[in-house]
Amino acid sequence: MEPHRPPHNPYHSPASPSGPPIAPPRTSGLAISSLVTGILGLGIVPVVLGHIALSQIKKAAGAIEGRGLAIAGLILGYLQIVVLAILFVISFLFVGARAWKKGSDRAGCILNQRNVQQAVRGYQSLHGLKPGDPIPWAEIVGPGKLLEKEPTCPAAGEYEFSERILPPETPVMTCSKADAEQHVPKDFTGW
Repeated sequence: MEPHRPPHNPYHSPASPSGPPIAPPRTSGLAISSLVTGILGLGIVPVVLGHIALSQIKKAAGAIEGRGLAIAGLILGYLQIVVLAILFVISFLFVGARAWKKGSDRAGCILNQRNVQQAVRGYQSLHGLKPGDPIPWAEIVGPGKLLEKEPTCPAAGEYEFSERILPPETPVMTCSKADAEQHVPKDFTGW
């Protein structure tokens, strides 16, 4: 009959001359924290905790485990950082595109005002009109005339047309968005 032996425990080794038995490896608290903060969406926190945990696990030479938890936390953290960076770029582009559109609308509106001004001044010169004379819009605007069609503000502003020839450097057409969105030239020199 064989003597009774306790079941084999891989984490227990008999006492050796060099010291007490080896304790079973413990799970890294930082690795767990990395995974939890990654699940909670705390961005950079799981990345930092995950790298520290991996470093400690490597240095512990088997005494600490949790490498998979730390890597999972790192992946979640890096994914969050990438998603946040993409969202930031998209929002930046959206704001930039909106500002570009607003500036483009302003420039288009001012160009319309300049074209109308030139058409009226050209008609005035050709027909010897003086300030105060009525502006014959039907002879200026239309197919084959100085202006092919009545202009429209690109930002949906309303144009107001003068009924009379105005003194030089005074616009004959203004936009309802002149104050709110600066749909007005900075300088009327030469108008």
